[in-house]
Amino acid sequence: MTGFVSSPPPPASPAGAEIACGPFWPDIDINVFRDSMRVGGQAIVDARIRQALLGAVITVDGELATWRTFQDVLGYASLADVPSPAIGGTKRNLHLWQRAVFAYAAADLIETHRDVTAAADGKARAETQAETPDDHRRNAIHAIRDIRGVNRTAVELI
Repeated sequence: MTGFVSSPPPPASPAGAEIACGPFWPDIDINVFRDSMRVGGQAIVDARIRQALLGAVITVDGELATWRTFQDVLGYASLADVPSPAIGGTKRNLHLWQRAVFAYAAADLIETHRDVTAAADGKARAETQAETPDDHRRNAIHAIRDIRGVNRTAVELI
């Protein structure tokens, strides 16, 4: 007998675990993030995911601050009140807000939590990972630009 004792994986975030984002922005459900982004599985503890999501909310809120102020002037009390078409029963801007926050949080977590395998093949998997932090940041920037109604690229004739 080797004396090896395995420990169970840490529990997922508690049911209903959310990050309150203030009166304008919708709250972020931590388990929806876990299920949809699938970053690190259960190996990343709730507190670390919460920190990544908080940082992402702060970043997206900052990038949309001017846009949000304009929406306040127009009389919209929350993102859900801002007119946008419904996609899958939910307003487009709500999807985009969640996409931006989730993408920034995923980029943060991928950078700080590589594949946790003791073997060398874990490192190889991490290096060939389908989505990189830069991919997630690009997705976040695109979502933010879509909310603001700004083109994703600027092209000039030289």
